[in-house]
Amino acid sequence: MNRFDQLRSNLDKGSMVGIEIGPFYSPVAPKRHGWKTTVIDFQDGAALRASAGGHPVDAIRKRVGQIEDVDIVWRGEPLDNLALARNPEGYDYFIASHVIEHTPDILSFLQQVSRLLRKGGIVSLAVPDMRKCFDLFKPPSSLREVLVAYREKRIRHTPETLLEARAMSVSRDGSGSWLAGSKTPLKFTGNFDHAWLSYQNDVVNTAGDYIDAHAWFFTPSSFELLIHELNYMGMLDLVIRSLEENPGSEFIVQLQARSRASKMTLAEFDLIRIDLSTRQAAEFAAEVVGGPAKAPARTVYVEIPVEPPVQSTAALARLLFTRIWRKAISMVGMAN
Repeated sequence: MNRFDQLRSNLDKGSMVGIEIGPFYSPVAPKRHGWKTTVIDFQDGAALRASAGGHPVDAIRKRVGQIEDVDIVWRGEPLDNLALARNPEGYDYFIASHVIEHTPDILSFLQQVSRLLRKGGIVSLAVPDMRKCFDLFKPPSSLREVLVAYREKRIRHTPETLLEARAMSVSRDGSGSWLAGSKTPLKFTGNFDHAWLSYQNDVVNTAGDYIDAHAWFFTPSSFELLIHELNYMGMLDLVIRSLEENPGSEFIVQLQARSRASKMTLAEFDLIRIDLSTRQAAEFAAEVVGGPAKAPARTVYVEIPVEPPVQSTAALARLLFTRIWRKAISMVGMAN
């Protein structure tokens, strides 16, 4: 099963209506193939095709014809309000490939997505696996960072996030992504002195242009742990339906909108936390220091304890511009 099949798993072209955000030249559920997909992007289709037509990578220029017309041009409005204004009945699926790691406030983004879904709706995400891309040496994201970003209602990346992006990104053989088990020597891609100088400027120049970066770093189990914690806390009504790795530098996860359910006991919650935290350590050991192999991919269901609070955030649309170009370059083996 390729990544497109993984992302489309459990989605039905005939009966479902959905959203795909930022598909650019590689849509997962294209309208031209009969999918009832609402396309959201930062520019209209004509502008995106013009951008791809002038792209320096030949493989991207050749795929201009795959770029579909954009139904909603996103300028930073709350995503749920924007989507529901077009279809008040809600949506059955939401697809985002290499988007959520760029969001300054990942929890608010997921809450907005959950509110635009119908009951039982599915969120299909392609998420970079930090063990197999330029994020390798960055600290795995935890509940603490997620809650700080949520409390601060972030709409842009912090100077510390940008410092990390400039100073800690790595490559193997000049590539920002690689296959599992690669032993090619690692090299930092940025200049630490430059990163430090830029940081000092970012601290002072808080009103400068938006700068995109990866803000969130996950292995499969660390992502599952975060969703599990947010479920237990009542902060999110999306649960993991399935999660699996693919041969590339990402994993595919499907979340599902679930109704409120009885809250599990603290003892049950802690058992799951221990298991997922142990899996996370094993994942790093297997890939980075040659430890034992990771447990096979699994399907997990988690009950939701309480209804989540409502909070909308705006001004996330600008992240799509640089994200799309990063995605485009990485998919042809030239990630920064």
